[in-house]
Amino acid sequence: MSAGSQDTGKIAQQEHLLPEEAMPTQRTLADSAARIVMHWFGVAGAEAARIARWPLKLEAMPALRRTSMAPRRPESASEWPRRPGDRLSAWLRRLLLVGLAAAQTVYASFFFVGLMPHQGEQGLELVVALLFAALFFWVSIGFWTAIAGTWICLTRLDRFAISRRAPTDPPPISTRTALVMPIYNEPVDRVFAGLRATLRSIDEAGLGGRVHCYVLSDSTDPDIQLAEELAWAELIRDLNAAGRVHYRRRRHHINRKTGNIADFCRRWGARYDHMMVLDADSVMEGRCLRRLIEIMEANPQVGILQTAPVPAGRQSIFARVQQFASRLYAPVFSAGLHYWQLGEAQYWGHNALVRLAPFIRYCGLSRIPGRGPLSGAILSHDFVEAALMRRAGWQVWIAYDIDGSYEEPPSNFIEELIRDRRWCEGNLQHLRLFNTPGLHPAHRAGFLVGVMAYLSAPLWFLFLFATTGQLTIEAFASPQYFPEHRVLFPDWPIWRPELAVSLLASTIALLIAPKILAAIVAVTRGPGARAFGGWLGLSASLLMEILVSSLLAPLRMVAHTVFVIAVLLGIRTQWGGQARADGAVPWEGALRLFALPSLIAIAWGSYLWYLDPAYLWWSIPVLGPLVIAVPLAAASASRSAGRATRQAHCFVTPEESRPPAVLRWTAEALERHTEHSLAAGIHARDAVLDPRIWALHRAMTRDDEEAMRNPGRTIQHAFDNGPDALSSMQWRRLLADNRALSRLYWLLQMQPELAHPGWALTEQAPDAPAARLAA
Repeated sequence: MSAGSQDTGKIAQQEHLLPEEAMPTQRTLADSAARIVMHWFGVAGAEAARIARWPLKLEAMPALRRTSMAPRRPESASEWPRRPGDRLSAWLRRLLLVGLAAAQTVYASFFFVGLMPHQGEQGLELVVALLFAALFFWVSIGFWTAIAGTWICLTRLDRFAISRRAPTDPPPISTRTALVMPIYNEPVDRVFAGLRATLRSIDEAGLGGRVHCYVLSDSTDPDIQLAEELAWAELIRDLNAAGRVHYRRRRHHINRKTGNIADFCRRWGARYDHMMVLDADSVMEGRCLRRLIEIMEANPQVGILQTAPVPAGRQSIFARVQQFASRLYAPVFSAGLHYWQLGEAQYWGHNALVRLAPFIRYCGLSRIPGRGPLSGAILSHDFVEAALMRRAGWQVWIAYDIDGSYEEPPSNFIEELIRDRRWCEGNLQHLRLFNTPGLHPAHRAGFLVGVMAYLSAPLWFLFLFATTGQLTIEAFASPQYFPEHRVLFPDWPIWRPELAVSLLASTIALLIAPKILAAIVAVTRGPGARAFGGWLGLSASLLMEILVSSLLAPLRMVAHTVFVIAVLLGIRTQWGGQARADGAVPWEGALRLFALPSLIAIAWGSYLWYLDPAYLWWSIPVLGPLVIAVPLAAASASRSAGRATRQAHCFVTPEESRPPAVLRWTAEALERHTEHSLAAGIHARDAVLDPRIWALHRAMTRDDEEAMRNPGRTIQHAFDNGPDALSSMQWRRLLADNRALSRLYWLLQMQPELAHPGWALTEQAPDAPAARLAA
């Protein structure tokens, strides 16, 4: 017999296993699944008799209470008018900021023009001077923001602080809050470890009955989908949190994170007064949430309360540097932002408390019309939602002085740039929204600040390019000492290198001074030098952070320039989960992003050396890091370097030297997950190999899910060729079809010797032998 005939015979021999009438009834399968689930949850006796009904379903979501969240204009210009004194203070502060930055920029620009050979009288020199002015103004805004924040932190004279607008002895909390966490293909262990720690802290703060949690999944990876279900089931079992912690996975991923939150608001938002939005890596102390709720209850005009989350919990060298920098500098800069913004602050999309009624009524987002590169769904939704909330008359504040809010930084430089690529496209979209009717001028300015965060990179690149062009002209063009019109004296080129050095030093001082001031604030008014590794550790860490940020600045310039060009050319970013785990060395991403810029930097430096060796020395701070960009970006993921700095007491943060309880609980939950969780290292095939996983998944899957097309063919193909023969899409469809999944499960349990060797059966649950399923 030929090989083909043998294969045909094998299939024919096994096809008698597949007809559905040969299977146990759906009721029998459901009863078996119910017994496994009840045993796993530890339900026994009378409670088991009450629950053992067909079909057993784990209710992951509460009953719907639908409401509309359509984009709409407010009925009045201001629902909560501010006091005239507050409005005057806000405008005076903003005028002061713009005035100081403008005056400083004008002075520096005239000084810069005076350094040029022809004092800006030639066309290219004028272009260079304009680019310098734009970039210097951006630096000056940051400098004066830090000065304002330093003054607030040192004097603590801030009558506008929203944290002071709540009673010292507040009444019991009477409102209901939804803790909302949208996720998309995130590391399941970290998501649920942080959530477990947050819920534990909320219970200790006495908020357990007033806070419900919603995990809103848009995950598409079948392994992650299954792991999320099991992690949720373990969470409600371990914390006895059924009815308080909910899980939902959307069928249709419309408008990404924005659509996920809007979908929650439409379906369940009417059940709650407030919504605390968390990212997948967010952790929050219960006392922090309690304080935010008390402030919100005492100030009915406040629509959004944004905390200043502290990065913590990572061990790679890049993450440790970012954790140290953020922990040291963020208190000053967030206080400075508060000084200028007051009730027109920005919303950062997570770790913020939102008043749901006005958010649902006024913050619905419509798509940006057209087919251009900046059209479609709004990506950086947070700035827009803050602007819409303020347009409706509700205030947005930064609670800069309330601690207990945490997040994790990117694990390496490439992951940070991947995140920046998404943010770049979203921020540039704000150019299309700038003229939206009714927006407050402060939020229009916020849109421009968000755009400038990425547009400054191509401006810097153009400045360097134009400067090189001017040097080329000076090197090769014949000097024109006597212009065509009659003049009394010749036009001699003037070079003042000593003044150029002084201007460079002044610009560097504007960049470094805020960091030094932040260190002074941390030592005198903050946690103290010991919390940052001692005086020696703090000083060394500060110097090394300045060095690292200087090395990475040219790399960010190149990457952000590429991002801006890609967005303007209509190249859309891909929606993907962020790699949040330490340890992966991003050589591939570093080569793809920086191999060509490194070659260009080498050629650029060689050209400057050819023009004049003196030019090269001025360009080394920019071109030098670009030449070593690939190994520099890849080395950012090093955990050994991170451990070495920890042992040397460098880049230490207060959260590392004295970890708060909620971060300790997160780390403990991560360790327990690896050792004890069913979701650890799970694959979609485990849903038909392990009776516990099959039963839990069956209990969480609605019977009205869309059935597969030709399930018999898919089941036969998987049975004969192993789990790897199914694509990710096929596994997703199989997991969504209870009937088809149960057929494959029954076959593998009853006829394992006929299955493909790839089906390596796991140890079965002790109370669910396969024979019982066929009874």
